Amino acid sequence: METVINNFLLIGSIILLVSVLLSKSSSRFGLPILIIFMLIGMISGSEGLGGIHFENYELTHSLSLIALCLIIFSGGIETNIKDIKENLGRGILLSSLGVLLTTSIVGFFVHKILNISLLESFLLGATLSATDAAAVFSAFKDKKSQVIARDKNLLKFESGSNDPMAYFLVTVILGFIERDSYQLSEITISFILNPVIGLFVGWILAKAFISLNNIINLEFVGLYPALTLSFLFLNYSIASEFWGNGFLAVYVFGLLINSQKVLHKTFLYSFYDGISWLSQIGLFVMLGLLVFPSRLINIAPEGFIIALFLVLVARPIAVFLCLMFSKFDFRDKAFISWAGLKGATPIVFASLAAVKMGNQAHIIFDIVFFVVLVSALIQGVTLKFVAKRFGLLYEAIEDPSFPVDIEVLEKTKNGIKEVTICRNDFAIDKRVVDLNLPSGCLVLFIKREGSFVIPDGSTKFLKNDKILVVTKTKDDIDIAKNCFKEQTVRTNLFFNVEGNNETH
Repeated sequence: METVINNFLLIGSIILLVSVLLSKSSSRFGLPILIIFMLIGMISGSEGLGGIHFENYELTHSLSLIALCLIIFSGGIETNIKDIKENLGRGILLSSLGVLLTTSIVGFFVHKILNISLLESFLLGATLSATDAAAVFSAFKDKKSQVIARDKNLLKFESGSNDPMAYFLVTVILGFIERDSYQLSEITISFILNPVIGLFVGWILAKAFISLNNIINLEFVGLYPALTLSFLFLNYSIASEFWGNGFLAVYVFGLLINSQKVLHKTFLYSFYDGISWLSQIGLFVMLGLLVFPSRLINIAPEGFIIALFLVLVARPIAVFLCLMFSKFDFRDKAFISWAGLKGATPIVFASLAAVKMGNQAHIIFDIVFFVVLVSALIQGVTLKFVAKRFGLLYEAIEDPSFPVDIEVLEKTKNGIKEVTICRNDFAIDKRVVDLNLPSGCLVLFIKREGSFVIPDGSTKFLKNDKILVVTKTKDDIDIAKNCFKEQTVRTNLFFNVEGNNETH
């Protein structure tokens, strides 16, 4: 027994080490780095060099649900509601109607070219309908080269929020296949209640967590991620228990944490970013173990045709219809269509089909796996090239966060604020001593072009500087902030003060 455990730890640690070292290139290659993890699993599988026989779809699905919860939550806390507020309606449309359209279009196409029933064809369409959160988030993690914010934020929101809809469709269609009958009223009620319960549970538990997290004052900072983890899985389990959408509850939970003041938020971001990566590595390696390369070769022609149809026809139709009459132009829509990356999520949904349908679902699982590989190797590799060709890519300066926890400092009696120097602000090319800051006000750090500057009285401010300002009291923080603003604002303030002095 001890030898087995040692061998397991040896193999697992080597895979993890290789995966972490390969992740160094993830910002350059995007999704393909995740596919490498999957290939490691295939090589280690029964038809590979490792010879590990693993075909437990039920265990895979159970572990995958845990990993997906962590990945979706990490995506939620990385998404700022303010960034998506302008296009929130379009994002919701893409993650709901877009999923339905993709399911229908792919379903009818698959029924025409494969010898499977219409329900099984729609099941295949539903498993392929959602863009993958892990794939999209990893593709946009290059801090030095970024897609314009409007398109990137919409894609990140869509990928994080369309899994619940796709999962709902997969479970409903599987229910039809198992029972061979259905009632329209039952579907309608589930269609309405499923997201509503998920939203409600996510909102309630987010409020409860934020209140508890900010007052509990745990002795060890390392326990705050554990507290968050308990609420994370409470979201999924409670929502699922009441026939709600557990994935949606988890995503809303993460989204609301990002939008509120939460103690140790910076620490939580770092912790769950690492956990998300570990989940992705484990998930892709495990899914790779499930694959039999010999079966992939047999379905390669059909799989390639379906992949091309999904990428070049079904996805663009769904995107262009959902973004019709929006501010997004043709280039935006074309890029968003191309960026509908597939990853582990469709394979997880296919493993659920395998649990419910047994050997009957092997063709679905194999085609889904093949489509994911094609999507990764075609879309993932060319994503930045396409963005650049459309003029949607720009070079960005790596922008590290301040090495302080703002939420913790805000618990003190001092005022603290992060101020960004914008174009035409009064502070540009002014020294610290020129700003007439309130008594006791200090400029602690200036974050400039990827590095930190500790200023003195003669330090001049430049455009795009981010400044951490601390005042004696919270009442002084707005006065200090105004000292950096546009000259017209400062002039008005000056004359108002003079006028008040003359009045008195």
